[in-house]
Amino acid sequence: MKTIAIANQKGGVGKTTTAVNLAAGLAIRGYKTLLIDLDSQRNTTQTYFEPEQITVTLADVLVGHDQRISLDEARYATHIENLDLVPSHIRIAMLDQMVTLQEQYRLKEALNSLPDPYDFVILDCPHTLGLTLTQALLASEHIVVPIAAEYYPLEGVVDLQETIRAARQPNPRVSVLGYLVTRFHQRKRICAEALDKVKEMFGDKVFETLIRDNVSLQSAPAYRQSIYEHAPKSFGSEDYENLTEEMLSRLSMSPHLKLVDNKEAHG
Repeated sequence: MKTIAIANQKGGVGKTTTAVNLAAGLAIRGYKTLLIDLDSQRNTTQTYFEPEQITVTLADVLVGHDQRISLDEARYATHIENLDLVPSHIRIAMLDQMVTLQEQYRLKEALNSLPDPYDFVILDCPHTLGLTLTQALLASEHIVVPIAAEYYPLEGVVDLQETIRAARQPNPRVSVLGYLVTRFHQRKRICAEALDKVKEMFGDKVFETLIRDNVSLQSAPAYRQSIYEHAPKSFGSEDYENLTEEMLSRLSMSPHLKLVDNKEAHG
């Protein structure tokens, strides 16, 4: 089970958009995927479910000392095959008040307790530094950092790196899988300058895939859909499909798991 945190403390960089569409891209390829919404703003949750459809949330798993439920009980099957979601709640913000060592490992322990492990767990982290993000990093192997191609693209990333370094002491396996440049417009000079800056700082850790500025990416959540369903021929769909394949390549995993399984079944 590969656990990937999508993290950047700066808002408006496409963090939730990346979490939602990367998870969908993995599920479409046949990978059993769990998407966990750790942001109290609940944008990932609202991409797939109406509020009245949700009865228990991640807060019921992680917050409090008594009568907490298992992560297994907080999973919801989305309309996309192979994709489950653990929804967020405004009470998730209370995680930042948890200070004991045992409390900080609740998410990791909850994931380890799942009766049927997933191929991938994607964590949509809050856009603030704090103990909620720390819980995510303590539970993760990999981190994907979205960075918007705009003025001051690295604002907040340095602070995030400090948080990652601190998390690596108790969790030495966690590392940045890649930096993802988002909101890219090839005709805007500032975007090219931002891309150069990110490449200068992070080198081959920067994904080759660029997420272009695309209206469909912004409108898809209103229809409770991933970009693949909402606008399958859009730049957004093409870019996140490329990102999914590039990420799988970095992890030395097949971009076409279903096809591999079918060949093995008939071999």
